[in-house]
Amino acid sequence: MSVGRFVVACALATLLSACGSSPVAPPPGYLLPSSATVGNATVDVQVRVAGYLEQGGIVLQLSDTELRSARQHRWAEPLAKQLQRALHAGLGGVDGGDDARLVVQLSRFHGVQNPVGDRAVIYGVWRYSTAEGVLKQGTIDWQGPIAADGYAALVEALDLGVQDIGSRIASSLREAVP
Repeated sequence: MSVGRFVVACALATLLSACGSSPVAPPPGYLLPSSATVGNATVDVQVRVAGYLEQGGIVLQLSDTELRSARQHRWAEPLAKQLQRALHAGLGGVDGGDDARLVVQLSRFHGVQNPVGDRAVIYGVWRYSTAEGVLKQGTIDWQGPIAADGYAALVEALDLGVQDIGSRIASSLREAVP
């Protein structure tokens, strides 16, 4: 082998190895659209989510007993923080005073695969209190269809649920707050 062919072979090998080691694009991270909205309620909102929702992956329920947390389709930031901002914005102008607190505990916040149509589900409880004690509490039982295939559609459906839940809690609090 001549020196020229050797140099060309080395150059080709280097070029091919560079192509093979190009970085892989990171998987998408998802945010609830309503978590970008700024709220003006004077209520401290705290959100707690079930342990399986803290793993970072968007969750699908495949059967009555099987849940799958996505490895590639993940929340861009912790779900509880996004929900806290979204619910605070959903409270609108609820004025609870300096010591008002809304605690939301979610046991389910995921998609459900179903032969008759996939849906998004949100279940939990909420409690509104002040220094005087618990003034109002309720349950969260929301389900809605997922408009299209894919994780983005699931996130949009869940976001619609969060907005609806925020509106319902706000209505309930306006009745309770003087």
